[in-house]
Amino acid sequence: MTKFLSICSLIAMLLSGCGSDFPGQPSDVARVQQNKYPNGNLKEEIPYNKDSRIHGLKRAFYDNGQLRAEENYKNGKKDGISREYSRNGQLLEEVHFKDNRGYGDFASYYENGNMRAKGKLLGYNEDGMPEFEGNYKEYYENGTLMCDYNFDNKGKFDGVQKRYDENGALEDEENYKNGLKNGVFREYKKGEIVREEYKNGILVAKPKN
Repeated sequence: MTKFLSICSLIAMLLSGCGSDFPGQPSDVARVQQNKYPNGNLKEEIPYNKDSRIHGLKRAFYDNGQLRAEENYKNGKKDGISREYSRNGQLLEEVHFKDNRGYGDFASYYENGNMRAKGKLLGYNEDGMPEFEGNYKEYYENGTLMCDYNFDNKGKFDGVQKRYDENGALEDEENYKNGLKNGVFREYKKGEIVREEYKNGILVAKPKN
């Protein structure tokens, strides 16, 4: 029985690499370029197809050999999950890509493993900054909620936006519509509440508390 299991395992390993000269890469990868650090450790692996476009799983490493990042490419464009890690192996960020465009569930973490941010990625603007839709939350390193934002399907603020201090106390809350302040804005300072009212981004009143 043990010999049978060993043979089955061997066949499975052979089949998993069938069709590709490079383990873990698609069958149409033509070559894998390896760059190294001065100490001889692997710095990065870059797979290319026959057209010399990055294609497959690209990996980068720290000088201590720890995996730093892994990105999936298809014909020169990011396509699939991209992950970034700390020097101690902690996952720092995970992003989904399609045709070089970030989209879908987004998550980032602190080096201590606590959640840093999570939301639904809409894409990136011209400055390379991420844009979100739906609910987006960001946290302090101690795990306390920092902000609770809401966006429309174009990446603009829409609805109630809240920010908190490191102790979890509410600092301010705003109402937005189509990316503009619309409604009551409240800011909490040393036990006092500062209230303002906006309409289509324009301050229209400062109601008394």
